[in-house]
Amino acid sequence: MKKTSTTHKNYFSSFSLCALVLLSACTTLTLSQFEVQRPSRITVPREVKKVFIRADLVDETNDKLGIKTLVLQELAKELNRFGRFKVSVVNTFDVSQIDSEKESVAIIQGEVISGGEVDRGQFTDLATCTGGISGRLSSLGAAEIAKEAITLDNWRGYVCRKGTFASNVAELALLSAFALAGLNEVIPPKNQVIRTYKYKNLSLFAQTNFSFTVIGLNRETLAIRSDSASFGRNITEKNSYRNIKESHLISLTLGSLISITRIPIFPIPFREVALAGRSNPKQTFYSKKRLPVPNTNDLAPKEKRQVIQQLVKKTLKSFIRAISPYKVMVVAEVATGGVTEAGDLLKEGKSKLALKLIEAIPEGERASEDWYNLGLAYEAGAVSPEDYEDARRFYITALEKSPGTKLYAQGVGRTRRYLVETRTLAKQTQK
Repeated sequence: MKKTSTTHKNYFSSFSLCALVLLSACTTLTLSQFEVQRPSRITVPREVKKVFIRADLVDETNDKLGIKTLVLQELAKELNRFGRFKVSVVNTFDVSQIDSEKESVAIIQGEVISGGEVDRGQFTDLATCTGGISGRLSSLGAAEIAKEAITLDNWRGYVCRKGTFASNVAELALLSAFALAGLNEVIPPKNQVIRTYKYKNLSLFAQTNFSFTVIGLNRETLAIRSDSASFGRNITEKNSYRNIKESHLISLTLGSLISITRIPIFPIPFREVALAGRSNPKQTFYSKKRLPVPNTNDLAPKEKRQVIQQLVKKTLKSFIRAISPYKVMVVAEVATGGVTEAGDLLKEGKSKLALKLIEAIPEGERASEDWYNLGLAYEAGAVSPEDYEDARRFYITALEKSPGTKLYAQGVGRTRRYLVETRTLAKQTQK
């Protein structure tokens, strides 16, 4: 009983150590998030202020998922969000209403293609098989918590699962609980198998072919894009895949080799060479029926909506960035050190307050972390090329005070890129 209690304490110590490591990993980096504007790949004439998406001229013949309306709405919403154009979705448009000598407008038209495809294939995973009463129970419990697929090793009747960090921690906790309940097999015997699966999954796809035509003194098509994206369902549901074969890693101990072969041989030193097919390749798990062929109706309505929304956003991204300046989110690390309050303000998105706090410190008393965080404050709140010039200068100062610091060099690189793009961006956004 004393031995069990000691082992139990060791497991809880291991559990505590894992928790501390995870907590440390999550809290090491302090990050600041802010948006920056990037220029479009094609410079649209500045006089083009209005854009009309012609729904009547967007073909939907091959739109099997029926996403045309969602695509056009999302396109208008994103272009309006970036502010370069005033965008409307219209069913008709009378060109004669435009005075080509006074204004220029743009028309978007094209086609939307979408549908679903059956994805057939095979994959493998490495599973750890656990024996013993407590081992089997804890493995089953951890698999249920993490929603992992399990198989029963027909070699020794062990419970096999792939395992993740979270489920492995759960297994340790369950083992400790079983030990307290009087099950002494705290460290059950284990072996590993490579499991091979065949699957049939559903992949949704979408493609948009749009043209952007400027109508003014001259009629000109500036961009014709063909952008596509696909989304495959994760291989998680048991009816979408089947275990068809298991190969055991038998190079564990000399005893295990003897128990299998009944011939005294030495352990095989290389894991790859030690693979031995123990299961009948024709043997199937779960069911001997053919795998069902999925279709779009198999997706739950909520899941289908979420998948299609992601699909539409991915599909439109390239076209939007071709014709309009756009904003991207930058996640930059805050330097730890210097004025702590300034770092906290940057994490909260209060770059102007952080800037004032650091600038109140005499330059000779600023640490390299202060100079870097000052640059980050200017970068996060930049509204002009001069702000990026100042940010770059402060990053360089931080790097000079602490040469070779990767974090400071990354700041210099980011602002250098912004400054290269500034001239192009000014042409696209200045009134």
